[in-house]
Amino acid sequence: MRYVRIVAGIIGARPMPISFACGCGKALRAGDELAGKRTKCPECGSILTIPKPEIDLSLDDGLPYGLDEPDPAPKPESSSNLDDEFAVRPSTYHATPSPTRREDEWPRPSKSRPTSKPETYRPEQSGSGSSIREYAYLLLVFALVPLIISHFVGDGETAFKDRLLQTMEKASPEEQERLIQALQSDNKDQLWAALPGGKLEGAHLSHDSMLHWVYAGLATVGFLLFILLFFSVERANPLHLLGIGLFTGTIGILLLLAVQFCTQFRFLRIGRGIVAIVFLILMFIGWSYQSAEDPNSNFFLSAFGFTFGVGLCEELCKALPLFVYFKRYATMGWRGACLWGLASGIGFGVSEGIMYSSNTYNGMLCVDIYFVRFISCVALHAMWAGSVGIAIARNLDSYEAIEDAGGFGLFMLRVLAVPMLLHGFYDTLLKKDMGLWALGVALLSFVWLAVQIELARGAQPEAGNGRKPGKRYSY
Repeated sequence: MRYVRIVAGIIGARPMPISFACGCGKALRAGDELAGKRTKCPECGSILTIPKPEIDLSLDDGLPYGLDEPDPAPKPESSSNLDDEFAVRPSTYHATPSPTRREDEWPRPSKSRPTSKPETYRPEQSGSGSSIREYAYLLLVFALVPLIISHFVGDGETAFKDRLLQTMEKASPEEQERLIQALQSDNKDQLWAALPGGKLEGAHLSHDSMLHWVYAGLATVGFLLFILLFFSVERANPLHLLGIGLFTGTIGILLLLAVQFCTQFRFLRIGRGIVAIVFLILMFIGWSYQSAEDPNSNFFLSAFGFTFGVGLCEELCKALPLFVYFKRYATMGWRGACLWGLASGIGFGVSEGIMYSSNTYNGMLCVDIYFVRFISCVALHAMWAGSVGIAIARNLDSYEAIEDAGGFGLFMLRVLAVPMLLHGFYDTLLKKDMGLWALGVALLSFVWLAVQIELARGAQPEAGNGRKPGKRYSY
């Protein structure tokens, strides 16, 4: 403020009362001496920082134009002693302004221009926890209800065998003969063609049905609408969130499948340097996938395989949009990062549900599995990815300081560690028919997301807002 008053005194201007607005739309005013201090919005209770004032450069009506010779112009202070934003240029300085000079000829405070990608999200405000919408994320726990119901009332493998027997009992002699031949040949296409209506007795959809795409669309719209109301002070672009979900649900899945395909190969000579390291990592991931899928693996080997195979690859796949964004820009705080993570997890979960439905569920399983897959499993993927987004935003300084691939790998494991462990143990417990324990891990995943949100809210880090583009890494 001292510099503002110096400039105002030199050019005959006077500071204006500061006008600004809260995120809730309430217009506020404050004296120029309060610039830079914090105040509370009387409307919503948010804590705001009073911005710097603009200078009123209008002419003083009391100046005696043309009556006396003007005093010699005082030498202006060096611009090095003033804030660059309010420096006065000598060529435009006059002690007594001419009445014919236009107002727009006087020096104005320069406005900062964005140096990176335009902001998608509005700046976060401290004290925003007064809004009940800040805690809307707690509603995510209700998305686990289908999983809970399925565990306690689901039929499982026994129901599948019973429905197959019921289907054969109700079938005509000709259909029974075709079913027996299909079962003996172990040809799935022949089996679906032999089943009446293309499905088992009690199955929700026929094998060639496309109705699961409708369920996928409803899940996408429902979850995106929910996360758009996630934070009252966050203004997210719905198209951006939809694009993130589509990227992870398409390109991200294809990258994951490509990695899984590469892990099937074994290399006798794998070269040196970074190429050798990449091949070794792929071979390790491939061995982890095999350990996870092997029915003879014990609990610990399965857990290791699911964690460092499935868990690592899928969580990294969902975190890719956030890693790429924060590599180039740093203009988003933890709230925006959480929304991006949630959107990425939703896209992955919905895409996975489509694949499971077309390959496994259609024609075989009851309707409850579709509720579990398109609600509970989508929510779990969103929780894991959302917590990763918060972790990246809260550790942004460490991310910007990375200079090599090794540092990036360690940082990646740091932010992915807990979600990939939760993911791995959830899949392992389902594989070992420990459904109640798997349900406990699902609830723990929600608790982990809630803890991350509350820790970030308590610290209120302005992790990304107003930062310059992040450092480029040289691998």
